Amino acid sequence: MRADQLPEEVVRRTATDSLIGFATLTHPSYRASWHHLLIATALRSAALHSGKRLIISMPPRHGKSELASIRFAPWVLGRRPQASVISATYSGDFAEDLGRKARGVMQLPLYRTLFPHARLAPDNRAVSRWQTVSGGSYYAVGVGGPLTGRGADLLLIDDPHKNRAEAESQTIREGVWDWFRSTAYTRLEKGGSVVIIMTRWHEDDLVGRCLQTGEPWQVLSLPAIAEQDEPQRRKGDALWPGKYPVEALEQIRRTVGEREWAALYQQRPAPLEGALFRPDQLQVIDAEPVGVDWVRAWDFGATRDGDPTVGAKLGLRDGRPIIADIVRLQGPPEVVERTLLATASRDGSRVKIDLPQDPGQAGKAQVQHFTRLLAGYRVQSSPETGDKVLRAEPFAAQVNVGNVFMVRGTWNQALIDEMRVFPNGTHDDQVDALSRGYAAVSNRPDTALIDYLQAQAAQTQTGHQNGATSWRD
Repeated sequence: MRADQLPEEVVRRTATDSLIGFATLTHPSYRASWHHLLIATALRSAALHSGKRLIISMPPRHGKSELASIRFAPWVLGRRPQASVISATYSGDFAEDLGRKARGVMQLPLYRTLFPHARLAPDNRAVSRWQTVSGGSYYAVGVGGPLTGRGADLLLIDDPHKNRAEAESQTIREGVWDWFRSTAYTRLEKGGSVVIIMTRWHEDDLVGRCLQTGEPWQVLSLPAIAEQDEPQRRKGDALWPGKYPVEALEQIRRTVGEREWAALYQQRPAPLEGALFRPDQLQVIDAEPVGVDWVRAWDFGATRDGDPTVGAKLGLRDGRPIIADIVRLQGPPEVVERTLLATASRDGSRVKIDLPQDPGQAGKAQVQHFTRLLAGYRVQSSPETGDKVLRAEPFAAQVNVGNVFMVRGTWNQALIDEMRVFPNGTHDDQVDALSRGYAAVSNRPDTALIDYLQAQAAQTQTGHQNGATSWRD
């Protein structure tokens, strides 16, 4: 039975409450897979809960725009005829195309049956802006376009970056972020919700920036091939096997290369195994072992922009490094000093403190000041020499063959993310601190080099099993 042949009460009950039901009824050839149900559920939550912040990242050609940018706005206006919707995408032409299709949905006889109070106003001729007879509105705009005088109960952004070239341009990324922050975001009405649905291009794209703001973003990330077991599929399964089975996806992977595959299809703007670190080889333990000589190595960042200040607690057990803790902050000198003292107090006097000395008299004076500040603790310092990649290589070699343990903590994921993109990521402060800490616990630079060479030689012979590891004395 076709949708237009269903009893009216069934049509109303299904489509008015369910976005996926609405999409199926208004687009008879639409075939929803399990991931479309996830997307529809997340979108429904964003529409019905005020102040929602939702990010959906997924591969290209997997059905995001049909559901989110064509069916979603009409469904929202059907339930809330007085709502105002702003829909944005990377260009004005594409925004108009999406607006034309969304308006076409609202002109369907079935739509008028479902939502009689959400009829289009009779004078709606522009495909990029139209109103309902109840006072609701829809406005489509290209990212960077004007929004003066427009308000939004729902701000919907679909693919703000057009392609790799745009995403690689820091100027364009800054422009997208400035537009989002100073133009689009300021249009939100009280309790307005924001939905960003896109394919990832770059770690510093709009999603990457939003995740750094501290707002409570809900993130639904859908890799083309599962990298771990999920409730709906197992590791190695395709996201949409009916359209893109694993064999087809692997062919795409071979064609586009690892970098494009990781970003566009796996929603990781850097390969799982990066050029230097393979953080998935880290072994996780539940608590730090006793009887270890620890060092807290610091890397001092900028007070405002740039890398944060980081203190990494590192030790050796049977010659194998253990990352026990990461402290990370960004603030003026007085905040850094308070954190240094508080961390030293928490660590205790048995943990050695290792400080970097910047070049010149200012660097020497800073180390002298911190050493006086930390009176009563074991403090050592040395200049940073050589390229940071070369400094990181000995520690990376230990990580890559599974020799490094990491105590489970809330800081784990941020460290893993930074390792994956080092040295091309936005920040490298944690890696810098760990590189210094490893050199310190290895006693002298030539020891670190020997460890590095030995680890390289063992890399083809050593294997291990990932996952949580118990380490008891």
